[in-house]
Amino acid sequence: MATVRTGKISADILQITSTITIPKWPPKSDFPADILKYMKKNATEKQAFKLMKANKYFIREKCPFVYFGDGVSLIQNLVLQLLYTPSNAPNVTKYKIEELPNNLGICGTLNIRHENIFSQFISKCVIFDLKCLIFMNSNEKISYDDFKVLTSSGRLETLDLGETIVTSNNGEIIPYESLLDHTPALRYLYLEYNQYLQLSQKFIDKICASNLKVLKVCQLPKKFERKALLAKMAKKKPNLRVYFSFK
Repeated sequence: MATVRTGKISADILQITSTITIPKWPPKSDFPADILKYMKKNATEKQAFKLMKANKYFIREKCPFVYFGDGVSLIQNLVLQLLYTPSNAPNVTKYKIEELPNNLGICGTLNIRHENIFSQFISKCVIFDLKCLIFMNSNEKISYDDFKVLTSSGRLETLDLGETIVTSNNGEIIPYESLLDHTPALRYLYLEYNQYLQLSQKFIDKICASNLKVLKVCQLPKKFERKALLAKMAKKKPNLRVYFSFK
């Protein structure tokens, strides 16, 4: 089974959590009190987490998820868990997907090298609090719903999409500018040129209005018109570092 890890708790967090008083009685609601009590007692880990965010009454005394590590990588048939020892040395443990519990909490970095177990893995996670999300496999597709789950904390700082395409339930390709709506804290964005996705005017405008510090686009065609684009970025966002590489 996965390693149960509490991690380091900052003094600020301890101060905040120490002031929380869990109500003993359900809040006023259109639902009868007995139903709310039943919901708190019988909710699954994912349901419990949503309820906890809705009202303090549903906060559990025991954490509803297992902290799984400082970094996680998905390879062809295995999940790699990265933990740091007290001496700050990395410790990597390998798991088969079926060995993992269904209440994982993921923090730090998620590196998706193969997508064949991605759907199974994401179904086992209660919470994502990622700062770095990396897609290593070329020509990969993920659903828009899964992307929104991965970025749900709003704290993602590094996004390496590579050639990955995000699609809706009906197969429609989601443009880059829509993805930026879910990454307000983004500082670093890496893309590989994709013929199905363009660096649209809306995308450029959002980049210029964002907190992004580095934009890197690789595998651009030699005919790509970059001068006007770079001039506009330099005018609207002069501190943005832009890297273009060509085939």
